[in-house]
Amino acid sequence: MLALLVICCVIIYAVVLVFLPKNYHARLEDQVTGDFYELAEKLKEKGWEACSGDLLEFSMRNNASVRIQDENEKDLFSVNFADTEEGTDSPGTSFSLSFSAEFRQGGGIFRLFAMVSLVAVFQSYEILLRLLPFIAVIILLISVAGALLCSHYYSGPLLHICHVADRMAGLDLNWKCEVKRKDEIGVLAESLNTMSRQLGNALDSLKSANEELQKDIAKEREQERQRIDFFTSVSHELKTPVAVLKGELEGMICRVGEYRDRDTYLRHCLKTVNDMEGLVKEILMAARMGGSDFLPAFSDLDLSRMLARSCREIKGRMEDRGMELHTDIEPDFHYQGDGRLLDKVFSNVLGNAVSYSPEGAAVAVSLQNGVFQVENTGVHIEEEDLKRIFMPFYRVEKSRSRNTGGSGLGLYITKMILEHHGVACTMENTENGVRFTAVFQV
Repeated sequence: MLALLVICCVIIYAVVLVFLPKNYHARLEDQVTGDFYELAEKLKEKGWEACSGDLLEFSMRNNASVRIQDENEKDLFSVNFADTEEGTDSPGTSFSLSFSAEFRQGGGIFRLFAMVSLVAVFQSYEILLRLLPFIAVIILLISVAGALLCSHYYSGPLLHICHVADRMAGLDLNWKCEVKRKDEIGVLAESLNTMSRQLGNALDSLKSANEELQKDIAKEREQERQRIDFFTSVSHELKTPVAVLKGELEGMICRVGEYRDRDTYLRHCLKTVNDMEGLVKEILMAARMGGSDFLPAFSDLDLSRMLARSCREIKGRMEDRGMELHTDIEPDFHYQGDGRLLDKVFSNVLGNAVSYSPEGAAVAVSLQNGVFQVENTGVHIEEEDLKRIFMPFYRVEKSRSRNTGGSGLGLYITKMILEHHGVACTMENTENGVRFTAVFQV
């Protein structure tokens, strides 16, 4: 910008330096010519003696020398106000003009001569040259001031916009262009602000989508781990009864030792097969509910009546072990769910409460305001076991004997059924025992 302003000012001054003297010369020449011919007309009318004042005025006004001669070329009148200062003509410029004219007076012929000095033209040219250093300083100062002004007005906002764009390139979208203008720079700043907002919204959406994706990936990995653990546990659970069954059958076939009594061990094999059948059914049920395409058959259920029926069914087992059953079930509590699956929940929870309680213990069952609770006394569970009690094939009793517990799938299936119904469940220790809680929200 500084160079542009300097060049423009130099060109303007050069144009003035070249054309001002020429224009001044042309105008001065026109003026002198007009004055000379006007003077010649006055001399023809009045004579030169009567026009001596006009001759003097012409000489003074036009910086000229004037002579009047008769027919014999004798000077009759002469006046000289011409500037005799010499100067070097500029190219194409003459610094003097000569005029002559004839007029008659009293029957004689007289000649009027005028020599006009144009040294003022040269002087104006010299003045312009002498002012050149001063003008150059002024040009430089004006150019610097103009460049600084333009830089502040145009470059400053552009630098601010570039700085904000650099921050945006680093995905720092908290910056905003504070350029309030109506020209193209203002439009650019507003466009950058709009782009920043849109990029910010897009990044927020991408972050949310990425978080959801990470959660889905973590969930998928957890499900995959659970599937691997599930099938590992399945293979372990099935391997032992199959090995037992195989050994007993081989002993009976070979009639080895006690296995000669085939009838006794055939009944034992049948019991083992029945246990395996129940285990396989539970495994298939757990696997089916773990699939993404499993959908419970919802209908209106009277949970109060269902829970009361489950309590009646379990009461016989409790009486055999000398256990007490206390119920507190509100009547006519209805819920939208799968009746077959929720029957399984009630039977599993009540069965666990009876199986893992000592003889003579008490079991309290309640259903109030949608809160289903079963508390069995006389037993507590370690905190570490409570954290894993809903995992498949997990049993608090480490021996994993069929005589002291089930397969470890009951609470896992219970939790899966309740999850499909949107019901949260917990297991916790109380002062007297262990309490299972599930909240059915209507």
